[in-house]
Amino acid sequence: MKNLKITFLLFVMFILLQNTITAQNSDVQMYYVHEDRVKPSMVKESDRIDKELIDLLKKHNIQEANWMAVQKNDQTKLYLSPINSLADLDKDMFKTLGDKIGNDAMTKLFSQYSKCYDEHGDYVINLRKDLSYMPNGMTLTTEGQPYRRFYYNYVTAENVANMTNTFKKVKEVFVKHNGSLHYRVYTPGFGTIGNYFMVVISAKNEEELAKAEGAMWEKMSGDLQPLFDEMDKYTSKLDMQTGWMRDDLSYSPKK
Repeated sequence: MKNLKITFLLFVMFILLQNTITAQNSDVQMYYVHEDRVKPSMVKESDRIDKELIDLLKKHNIQEANWMAVQKNDQTKLYLSPINSLADLDKDMFKTLGDKIGNDAMTKLFSQYSKCYDEHGDYVINLRKDLSYMPNGMTLTTEGQPYRRFYYNYVTAENVANMTNTFKKVKEVFVKHNGSLHYRVYTPGFGTIGNYFMVVISAKNEEELAKAEGAMWEKMSGDLQPLFDEMDKYTSKLDMQTGWMRDDLSYSPKK
């Protein structure tokens, strides 16, 4: 029992240290993510419940809630809320709404979600501004570009530093060529398992992104190919997914 307590205390100290480092790092923006792995047959029902919740939030002008919604091609929904530190995870964004409509109404509302998925959960990801290439300003909601492509580069723990350095070199190439293709890089935070670098690219649609990537490669392949080969050395697994922003399922309070 004594050893268990010591291990737990060391874990808490590690999390607090990581929290402090991340919070003080202006190159990192943390996002709390709620993920619903929605059944394909229940997407419309999930949408309906989301909109019912959003209507209540708007009606009562709830200030504590704030999220952007993304839906992936496998119907998984991601709800992203910016946070300043892990301490924000202790704040209940729906508390005021519960006070307004009553706990019974809240329970009835959220219990409807259970039939829409078998798996869901919460975790934190880090937007790495130092690795991202967004010359027009850092934003997740690029106007007129609802389509999203997600590239996952999974790495083992010993290769995280190497991959980080390679991503910095890739960004330098984009800056050098004034690349027209912009991207954001995320790394896992609290509550995630494993190490990865997720590159997210926005576009109007899949066809427009294919054109943009083709133009990028024609212009920068000489500089990028050696760096992509370098990435391959550090990558343990690759994955690619697509999706789109769901502005109709996002919520931002009126100030």
